[in-house]
Order: sequence, then C-alpha cells, then structure tokens
Amino acid sequence: MERKKAKKRPGNNRRATIDLRDIEEHKRPEIAVYAVDRSRKVIATADVDDKGQFQISEKVLQEAHQVIIGPQVEDIGTIERDKLTIYRASQIKQVLDDNGVLVIPKQKWYSWFLFWRCVHGTVTHCFPYPWVVSDLVRQVQLAQASISLSETILSDAKIALPTPRRIFPYRCETVCDGVVEVYRRICCCHPWIIYDPRLPELLEELEHVVEELPPIPWPPEPDPDPLPIHALPIFKHGALDERALRANTDLQAIRSLAPAELPAYINARPYLLCHCGSATQVAHGFIQPDGEFNICWHEWPQLMTINCHEEYAYVVKQVINGSLVTIYDGLAANKWFHYGDSADLVSHHLQAQSCRNNDFPGEGAFALLQDIGLMPSYKLKTPDATGWDRVATPVYNDGLAHPAANAAAAKGKYLDRNWGGKLLLRYHFSESMRGVGAKYYRVSVVAANANGNPTGTRSYLSPNEWRYYTFVGMTPHVEKVSLGPHSAGSQNDLYEIPYDADRAWHSGQYHAILKTNDFPNGRFLLTVEVFDNAGNLLRPTGTPNPGGSVVAAFTYRRWYQEVGPTAEVPFAALTHMLWWDNRKAKAKIVDLRVNGAANTAQCQFLVAAGSANFSVGYRAYHQEPMFMLDHRIWWRRGLGGPSGILTSPHPNPDNVGVPPALPHQSGSNSFSTMLAGLSNPKCSFSANLHVNVKTYNGIGTLDGLDAWDQAAFALEMIP
Repeated sequence: MERKKAKKRPGNNRRATIDLRDIEEHKRPEIAVYAVDRSRKVIATADVDDKGQFQISEKVLQEAHQVIIGPQVEDIGTIERDKLTIYRASQIKQVLDDNGVLVIPKQKWYSWFLFWRCVHGTVTHCFPYPWVVSDLVRQVQLAQASISLSETILSDAKIALPTPRRIFPYRCETVCDGVVEVYRRICCCHPWIIYDPRLPELLEELEHVVEELPPIPWPPEPDPDPLPIHALPIFKHGALDERALRANTDLQAIRSLAPAELPAYINARPYLLCHCGSATQVAHGFIQPDGEFNICWHEWPQLMTINCHEEYAYVVKQVINGSLVTIYDGLAANKWFHYGDSADLVSHHLQAQSCRNNDFPGEGAFALLQDIGLMPSYKLKTPDATGWDRVATPVYNDGLAHPAANAAAAKGKYLDRNWGGKLLLRYHFSESMRGVGAKYYRVSVVAANANGNPTGTRSYLSPNEWRYYTFVGMTPHVEKVSLGPHSAGSQNDLYEIPYDADRAWHSGQYHAILKTNDFPNGRFLLTVEVFDNAGNLLRPTGTPNPGGSVVAAFTYRRWYQEVGPTAEVPFAALTHMLWWDNRKAKAKIVDLRVNGAANTAQCQFLVAAGSANFSVGYRAYHQEPMFMLDHRIWWRRGLGGPSGILTSPHPNPDNVGVPPALPHQSGSNSFSTMLAGLSNPKCSFSANLHVNVKTYNGIGTLDGLDAWDQAAFALEMIP
C-alpha cells in the first residue's frame, strides 16, 4: 500500500480516541490512522497525538473502504498484516456515533514499537601474496594429515616442514570505501547429549565440506602466481572460511571419540553445535574514510526462545573498474558475529582496494627505501654507501635479510636469509620532495664486485600500473595509471613520483619490481635516483657531483633501525646491496644401512634381528651453505602407519654429504621399534628426506626451492 503524507480533507471532521490498553507503564508508540480504498491505496492519513486522539473527516469515511491503525511508517505495505488493526469504514462511523473510542489490546499495540538496532565494525585488506597460499597449504595439510587423535602418530607434513612463526603475518591496510550489507540469522544451540540424534546430520555436513577441498599440490612453485588462492575453497569471496579449514580435523575427531566424549567436544565448538535459520538482509551502509562502519536501522521487537540468539554476517562490495565486486562475503564463509560485537572484517580478495598511508617518520624533503615486499628495509644488512653507485667492502652477511650477530647464530633459524624470486620495492618520497622540484625517480641494479663496486651492465626496473580512487557522484571507482617510462632531457627510464596530492592512491603499491631470476646469483647493487621535470639529476645539498646534476634541498636517508633517527646518505643517489640466490637445495638418499653396512641396490628386502639398527646414507645441502635452513629425514610404515625420526639432531641445520665428501649417515631406529605392534613382524616402508631453504622475497619463503627425496624398502624381523 502506498503511503501519503498526512493531510486534511474538507468536510466535517470527527474526533476519535485510540485507547491502548495497559499502556500506563509504557511509552506510547508512534502510530497513525490510514484510510484506504478498495484497491488498498492510501487516500488519507491522520497522525495520533500523545493522548491517543486523531481526526478524520466525513468525506474520507465515505470514500474509504477500510481504516487501518498501525505504526507510523513511510509505507504501510512493508508491515505484515498481522501487525495492523483493520476496520471497515462503516465500523469507524458506528464507533464515532457511539463514544468515539477505539480500544486496542496490548497484544496488538506492543508490536507497533520500532527499535533502533546498530552494528559497528572495521574493514581491512590483507595482501594475499603467493606465500599466503604456501602457509594455507601447510595448515590444510596438517589438518588433513591428522588421521588419529593419538600423539604417537606423526604426519609427513608435520615432520618435513618448519613450523610457521605465525599464521598470516602479512601487511594489512585500511579499506576506506565500499558498501557493507548486514545480514541476520537466528541460531539455536541446544546442548549436545550422548547418542545425540543429530550426529548423522552433522557427519554428513562435514563430509560434504571435506569433499569440496581439492588435493593441494606440494611443494608450490618457487614464485607462484597468487591466483590459486581463489581456487582454495577455504576462501569465499575474500573471506576465510574457518569452518572449512577445520572440517577435516573435526570430522576425524568426531569419528574417533567415544560417545561419552562427544558432548564435551561439540559443545565447546558453537559452529558444530548450533542450528541456524536462513539469513535475511536487514540493513546496508557505507564504509567511512577511517575504515569503520556504523549502520543503524529501525525494526520490530523480536522475542528469542531459550538457547537461541541472533548472529550477524557482512558482505562488503566495491566498485572496481566499473563493476561491483564482492571483496568480503561473510555469508559464504560462515563468518558470523553476535549482536554487540565489533565486526573486524578482513578481506583477502586480490582486487580489494585499500587506502594508501604514506606517512613515515621524518620531516622535510627526503627519500629512502621503505620496504622490500612486506619487510621493512631496516631488516636488510647493507654496507654504508661510499658513492652514489657503490658501497663499502661487504662482510659475510651483507646483502641478506634478517641479519644475525654471527654465522653460528643464524644456523637453523630464519636469519641471514638470501633473496630470491620477485622482489617488490617500495620507496618513500616525502611530500616535501615536490617542493624541491623532484618529478621523476629511476631504480636500477648492477652486479657488485668483492669490494662493493659496480661491475657490468646496469639494468633499469619498472613498476606495475598504479591504482587510485576516483568518484563519480557519490560512487567510488577504481582506475589505473602508468607512472612511465618517460624521457626527459637526456634521461630515459624515468617514472613519475606518485605524490599523495596527485590522486587518492591505493595502498600496497610498489615503485619497482626486481625479478632476480633474470640475473645471475650473487651480490647486486640497488640504486634509486631522483630527477626534475627537465630530466636533471637532483643531488642533495653538499654532496659530490657525479656529473650533470643540480643541487636540491633534500636528503637521501637509510633506515637502519626500527625506531630512532635514520642515517643520512651524503651522495647523489641511494644505493643498497642485495644478495640473491635462486638455486634449489640438494637432497639425495644414497643408500640404506643395517648396523652401518651400506646397500645401494634398487630393491631392498632387509632381514635382521630386532636389535639390528636401520639407518640411511644421504646428502642434504645447499650450494651456498648459509642458505639452507635445515633438513629432516624420517621413515613411515606401510599405508597410514606410524613414523619415526632418523635426523640427528632433529631438525639438522647442517649441510651434510656435500661432494666430494662421503654420504652422511642418519640416526638409527631398531627393527623392533620400526615393526612394533605387528603380529607378523614384516612390512614395507618409505624413507623420506626434506631440505628446507631460507630463500626469501620479502613476503615469504620460496618453498619451491626446497629439495626432497624418497626411498622404498621392506623390513622383516627374525628371532
């Protein structure tokens, strides 16, 4: 029914009173009287005052088919009919002729109250770079490998892979534009009991989720394309589906636990326990410039039954390249919040657009190397510059990431890490650089000799196109622009410095991309230069002139400590040293040994007494010993049987069996240990070797450069 604003009609006005029974202890709801014709079109409305009185004309009553009393809203067609009190027009005439009082019971008028409901939250974009896929593979594999709750059963993934220092330690930025849709559902969480009849349904749901998880190849490529992240069903439109991530572990646990143990397990996990109704959109609103959203709406009161509650999910959309893109879908990812919770939404969507934060400590005009990938540049070990294009003679770990105090301190740890793969370089050009005439920048690399001087041909690097926000009316759009290359004067390969005043740039963008695989392995010099709009090289005041440069009032800075002042670099350009090595580690099982006697045969059926010791002869190393993290060697029995460790120590951080040295002998396990628990003491086995590298791109470890080998054999224990 279409609502019209309250209006007066000519004719004799009749006054009536609405008596809301038992209203004394309550504040009156805002109500109105609607006169409608036979097509249910509103022909007149009348507001009701705080005494319950309203006026209606004789003419309106003659034209009206029905008179409706209900809450004061814009469109009564949005109100369910059972919440309205409906009279025939003739009935209203009769009441007016009698005493003019319409009595409404509490059961009806109580539903006319409209309550304000509000939700609050933030939206963040965390960059889903390739290494995220690697960590997800690792996490999913560990979950899928848990075939038993027994701690004595080890999975290959648990043995082979170093434990991540933290899950998803990547950079996150504020999302400051977009639409947030709010959805609600009602969930009831009735406690689980022994032999609960809901068990078959729960198992079926978890089995369906597990079936949707595809096999995940291991290892990933050395520098994988980030697109496979969307092939993983644990991501739903950029939102991480934590239930899917845990589904296999939960399924195996529920199958393994005794009936008496199931209630405690399931009651502690609401995502397994609760049964929820369908979701309904209740509101929508916009993200504020600071990344927060505050969305409020009017609604009818709802009564919750015992053990039931409301939950809220959110869908975030942005206009990207002219299309409306869902960058976060909490509905699809089963990510729900209770009313009153602050909903901190994290999008992993590849296209999600966050806002650039170009703040960096320091005043005045300056330029420095800020980040390599997601690593701040103070974690780069580089010698002091000795010229615009060179550095001091390097020591053992110069050019590496996360430097250690000494070589021994780096063994078996993610310290003294070599670079590899594709490096994303972010510089900081302060906004004051524009005032000194800085228009362009240029980034280059050249090989370094043993003294830290440049040698060979210099190569110039380029960035991707940069993204920025633009507004069409009130709607934000995302556009791209190329920073170059430009030529000015006699200079080429120049790129425009993207100042904040130019455009509303997105965050997570880089000034140059260095593909280390395009160069030999070794130490290189990374240099950035700054030019004016005529192509003149700008050099800081008081620095040597390399030729063809002009003086400008700025400084180059080197970020060498997490907090505190940065170091001024007194030259006409800023140069750092990087040491990369894209070589794969080496792993080779050379022989199998019983009591130390080596056997190199292809097929081996080893028979010995239970006290005999089994071991392996193998090689595990990197051609540059500093760049191996560790290696691990273990055996596994049969199909899904137990495992045992052969590395000594485990894990082993040393390079072993490096030619021309002989193969290294592993630790040993006795035949009785390896065949324990079998009624017929013989079985097939595999021996597994995995070598982990430190190779790093500033975002994550390039696990594809790890090395692995495997051997198969059989053991039989005799008296």
